[in-house]
Amino acid sequence: MTYGPDAIHELIADSGWSYPVEVSRLEREHAFANVQVDEQGNSIMVAELLDDVDAKQIESREELRQLFGPLFERESEARQVGFLGKIKRAFLGE
Repeated sequence: MTYGPDAIHELIADSGWSYPVEVSRLEREHAFANVQVDEQGNSIMVAELLDDVDAKQIESREELRQLFGPLFERESEARQVGFLGKIKRAFLGE
C-alpha cells in the first residue's frame, strides 16, 4: 500500500492529471479521500492535510514531497503510541 506523499501522487496519477496540479482541484475532487499516513496503516483525509498546505499549485512530484512530507511525518508521529497508550485505548477508548 502506498503511503505519505506518494499516496497523494497516486491520487493525482489515478485521476489522469499531470503536474502542475491546482491544490483547489485536488481538494475539490479528493477532499474526502483517505490516504495512508504511514506503514502502520494510519490514515487521514486529504482535506485535513490541505488545511496545512500553503500553496495554490503543486508544480512537480518533488514539490509535492516537499509540501506534504513534513505533514505526513507530523501526523505519523502524533499517532505513535507506546504500549501503555495502546492498553489505555483498548480499555478506555481514548
